[in-house]
Amino acid sequence: MKDKDNLCLTLLTSVILVCILITSSSAAQISGEQNASYNDSSANNEFPYPRGTIPAYGMMGWETGTQFLIDNATLVHFGWSTYITPQQFVDNVNRGKQLGISKYLVATGGPQMESESFWKEVRDMGVTDNDFYGVYFPDEEGSPSTLISMYTGMKKYFPNAVAGDYLGDMQTGPDDDEFIPGLDVCYFTTYTKFHPERPHAWVYGNLIANAPDWKNAGKTVYVATEAFGQAIEVNDLDPDLDTEQKVADRHESQIVMGILGGAQGVFSYAYKYAADTPGYTGWVSFKPKYEQVWSWIMEGNRTLLTTDVTSGRTGITSDPGGTIDAVTAYIFTDADGRKLVASSSMLDFTEANGTANNATIAGVPDGTYDVLWENRTLNVTDGTIKDTWQPYEYHFYQLETNDTGT
Repeated sequence: MKDKDNLCLTLLTSVILVCILITSSSAAQISGEQNASYNDSSANNEFPYPRGTIPAYGMMGWETGTQFLIDNATLVHFGWSTYITPQQFVDNVNRGKQLGISKYLVATGGPQMESESFWKEVRDMGVTDNDFYGVYFPDEEGSPSTLISMYTGMKKYFPNAVAGDYLGDMQTGPDDDEFIPGLDVCYFTTYTKFHPERPHAWVYGNLIANAPDWKNAGKTVYVATEAFGQAIEVNDLDPDLDTEQKVADRHESQIVMGILGGAQGVFSYAYKYAADTPGYTGWVSFKPKYEQVWSWIMEGNRTLLTTDVTSGRTGITSDPGGTIDAVTAYIFTDADGRKLVASSSMLDFTEANGTANNATIAGVPDGTYDVLWENRTLNVTDGTIKDTWQPYEYHFYQLETNDTGT
């Protein structure tokens, strides 16, 4: 009997020991996975990339300077090329490495890139996917077949490289969806300064008219913010860009219109380093705000809300987006179910004649909202937000987490 008791005790002890080991191993594995996930996230950037591949903020510009690195751009394209050889491509890759740019887009150009032999020669020089992040195809390429040929050749030898391009307004020539097979990411224009006849809200209109095709195809959509380095030269045509603050306000509002329009990232032109630039400071001041709302942008779950503009100009024709309210708002829901109402004036100083809009946003959950970056809160009890928007002004309302959002 004693031997039997000892045997039972031994078996019980063994079972307990095995359970402890399994539990410890599982805990270690979970901890290791959490640490790996954290390390992967921190290694990528300060905040996640859309779809896990494309950085949230990048810059493109001339062949001079490294201000990109000071501004913490995560996606960089230097210069413009109309023709490039395989050796020049490799030289550009090496230049990106020397500058320490982790997400470097090699500027490209020339019909020879449509041939697979171009990409084979680059690979035969020892270049791999790990040596560069991707390419910036010929700027504003007008031929879908050209882009598709370049894309096909590149992907054969560099399947993990990202192909991106800026395609202008995409309202002339081939339909935008014809370009989709030739790119991983498309940069949508915000060219309003160079075309003063376009309303400021054209940025938003261009996105809502074209971006769904790309996103439905699994591509990534950026808003490419306007270059203001030459703003002084066009003041007679665009008088609302005559001060540093107005330039910053306009740039920030373009980013906000990108967020409202469904863009997944921001790409800025770097003309700010040209002479006589009137204070290009929009991104510098907006970047911390962008990071704060990034979880909602990344999730992409947004719904257009009804707005009623009660004073000032009530609407604007935002070709190609059609006629829109002078104040536009969306409600975003992140992966944790948190609610964020993002809103913006769709008018610039000239269009609004300096007059503010009073408006009501309907269909929002009741509760207490923190108005981000404004040091105020807003209590909603009837499903509406009532506020005032100056030209270019935006308001982001975050529903406090202790509210149910009903």
